[in-house]
Amino acid sequence: MTVEEIAGRFATNGTIAKVQTHGGGHINDSYRMLNSTKGQPDYLLQRVNHFVFKDVELLMQNMVLVTDHVKAKIKKDFPKEMERRSLTIIPATDGKSYFKDPEGNYWRVLRFIEDHLVFDSTTDPAIAYEGARTFGAFSAMLNDLPAGEVGTVIPDFHNMKWRLTQLEESIRKDAAGRLKEVKKEIDYVESRSKMMLTIHELGEKGEIPLRVTHNDTKISNVLFDKHKKGLCVIDLDTIQPGWVTSDFGDGIRTLTNTGEEDDPDLDRVSMDLELYEAFASGFLDSTREILSDTE
Repeated sequence: MTVEEIAGRFATNGTIAKVQTHGGGHINDSYRMLNSTKGQPDYLLQRVNHFVFKDVELLMQNMVLVTDHVKAKIKKDFPKEMERRSLTIIPATDGKSYFKDPEGNYWRVLRFIEDHLVFDSTTDPAIAYEGARTFGAFSAMLNDLPAGEVGTVIPDFHNMKWRLTQLEESIRKDAAGRLKEVKKEIDYVESRSKMMLTIHELGEKGEIPLRVTHNDTKISNVLFDKHKKGLCVIDLDTIQPGWVTSDFGDGIRTLTNTGEEDDPDLDRVSMDLELYEAFASGFLDSTREILSDTE
C-alpha cells in the first residue's frame, strides 16, 4: 500500500491533497498530510516501529487513555486550545486507534499542531525551564490517573537494578576481551552501585509512588509556541508505569550533557549546571504540589 492509500484509511476531515515526509525521527517514520480544504487541519501520519515496540495495540491503548485524560484537564483551563496543548488521535475508519496494513506495519494519525517550534538541544536556560515546566505540568495532569491503568510497553526501561545486572553479565563474558582496559571505569560504577539503586529500592518498598510516566523526556519531545513557551508534550510511545524521578532524570541526562549522547570524546562530556538549575526549577514549579516529600 502507498502512504496515500494508508492515509485514506483514517477518519480525517477535508481533502488530503498531498502526503510528504516530515521530521527526522529515529524510531517512527512520519508524514505530513496536507489538507486542501479551508478550515480543516493537516494531519501527521506515523508508522509505529513494531520491532522496537512489540505490542503496538497496548502502546495505542496507553496513548488514547493518557491523551483523553490530559484533554479533560486542559479543557478546564484552555478550552480553546485543547487541540494545541495535547495530541489528538484520529481513529481509523474501522474505529480503531491504528491501522495495520497487509505487510504487518502499524500506522496512526494525529492532528498536526501548527505554528510550533522544536529544539533538539539548547544552551538557553529559559528554554530548559519551559521544557521542564511543560513536562512537569504533564506529570501533574496525570497525577490522578492510576498507574495500574496503563500497560508496560518496554519492560525494565528505567530499571537500574536490571541495567547493573546487564553490566555484570557483560563483565563476566568479556566478549570483546577489553575488560582490563576499562577496569578503572568498572570500579567507579561498582563503588557507586548501592547509591544508584536508591530510587529502585525506595520504589520497591512503596516509599515513592508508582505513577504514569513519560519516560523519554528529552527537550525535543516538547513543542513550543512562537514565543518559546512550552505548548505540548509529544512522543507518547514510552508511556507506562514508572517513578517520576525517571522523567526528571532522563530530562537532565539528555539536556545538560555538554557533549553528544554517544560522544566518543569524553573530554567534551560534562554537565551544564545552569541548565540543570533551570530544568529543576521548571519541573518543580509544575509538580511541587503533587510530589511526596521523599520524591
